[in-house]
Amino acid sequence: MGAEYCITRDGPVAGAEIEALRAAVGWDTMAGEYERILPRVYAHYTARIHERLIAYMHVISDGIADAFLLDLMVHPNFQHQGIGKALVQQAIADLAADGIRAIQVTFDSRLEGFYRQCGFHIFGGGIIDNGP
Repeated sequence: MGAEYCITRDGPVAGAEIEALRAAVGWDTMAGEYERILPRVYAHYTARIHERLIAYMHVISDGIADAFLLDLMVHPNFQHQGIGKALVQQAIADLAADGIRAIQVTFDSRLEGFYRQCGFHIFGGGIIDNGP
């Protein structure tokens, strides 16, 4: 693997950094929205090499029983190196330590194998997406 990365829970991250990462992975940047999102999440995780943000994910939770992993993204230059899996595993360990029992995620069907490797049990569900 390349350079060593550092995973941090709730460390400093700017909305503009997340927007740039979203653009790098081909997602809508959601310009200006992360400054509103970050104060509302239960936790967020970053992976950096030196000071460069290379991966991000956040968690929403009631803080008691349930949590949802959202916005897992790894910069294309660093994908398939285990960084995304490390972020998910760190979040799972932290949430379990916080006493949260059920951790959920929604994902594109192409990522089913990845989430199985992270320990998720895959079963049917549904979603209404009111986005653009």
